[in-house]
Amino acid sequence: CAVAVLLRRVQAQQLIADALGLVQEWKGQRPVLTAVFASVLVVLWILSLMPLTPLELSIGFLFGAQVGYVVVFSGKVLGCSVAFALGRSVARQWAQRQFGKHEILRAVDIAVAREPFKICFMVRLAYIPIALKNFGLAVSPVRPAAFHASLVCVELLNSAVLVLVGSTAKDIGAAASGGGARSPGQLAATALGAVCLFALLGYLSVLTRRTLQEVRRGQGGERQAPGAAG
Repeated sequence: CAVAVLLRRVQAQQLIADALGLVQEWKGQRPVLTAVFASVLVVLWILSLMPLTPLELSIGFLFGAQVGYVVVFSGKVLGCSVAFALGRSVARQWAQRQFGKHEILRAVDIAVAREPFKICFMVRLAYIPIALKNFGLAVSPVRPAAFHASLVCVELLNSAVLVLVGSTAKDIGAAASGGGARSPGQLAATALGAVCLFALLGYLSVLTRRTLQEVRRGQGGERQAPGAAG
């Protein structure tokens, strides 16, 4: 399993390097078309379930902070929205098999009915794969409004951090691999994601226990009702 993950990561880095090498050649001749192509590439990358961070860093290197931010943010919002829509429709059975049994999402199923916006924000901020944030939430009872609100708000910040880190890379190889010393911004983003993940797990645990207690009390009341009526 570890070997498969490593091979997939190496393959993703090679694909990024090849695609962005082509983008780098086009950028001088057709800058607008190239930016659109890069944004579409982000969408396709999200749908392919590949690790997204190296691509975001590379786009920051190629386009700079300002244009790179627009490219990454627009691509992530569109790609995540498409993934969520697919998980709610034609890909629902596949998403259910892949992500429905994840322990975080089983807790989300219970907690999201109480506080949908707060739970969606915490999931979006947590340091977990982006596929779990999209397809995983799609198979939960999360309302689309809560999903999209958390997506836009969180990615306004998250995309900016990764693009800024990529824009400071010395070469495209370092950007695509994410190698080298991490900047304070990248370390802060990783730390924030880890803290939010632990906060999410703790919060979901409390909400789950509270909800289950209420369900049990309700079931107990229903069992007592026929006897009281008689």
